[in-house]
Amino acid sequence: MEERTLLKKLERFGAKSTILPLDELKNILNTLEASTGPIPESYRAYLLHFGVSVLFEVNVVFKALQPSPWSDEQGTDTLESLYGLAESGKEYTVFEMADTYRNDFRDQWLPIGASSGDNQICLCLKGGMSGEIWFWDHESDPIFNDSVVTSGLTKIANSFDEFVDMLTAQDDKIDASGVVKVDLDF
Repeated sequence: MEERTLLKKLERFGAKSTILPLDELKNILNTLEASTGPIPESYRAYLLHFGVSVLFEVNVVFKALQPSPWSDEQGTDTLESLYGLAESGKEYTVFEMADTYRNDFRDQWLPIGASSGDNQICLCLKGGMSGEIWFWDHESDPIFNDSVVTSGLTKIANSFDEFVDMLTAQDDKIDASGVVKVDLDF
């Protein structure tokens, strides 16, 4: 997915770009990469464009390559937010989430977003899975090495671009087919 298209798609869901100066964001991003190592270009573009954490005005869902333990009957999970570089009020930053889960993920995984139930959307930073996006069920211990996940994580997408491409606004219309109308007369 082209970078501009990726950013526009997130804006259609209600994401707002930052008013922070680009130089300030680049300095913050350099600080992040000093502790994590290189970040894929499309995720860097997201961080520099939006700056702060993104909350959506619609319910955003995705159907991952592998359904998570939290997915619905159709294999769909929710995306509640994407973390940003700078403080935006009550939302967490990518730094805070990296610090929170450092013992769980060591330096291989970076939490980049939240799903329902405080589960995390993670970017793999090292090894044979570098650049891939994974779902972490926070109630399970993630067991992994540089090239394989044994448990606790399910693969969402091969890249941040592919992940954003999967995102859709949830249709909240209720399927009423087969429902029988009943009038109660007391």
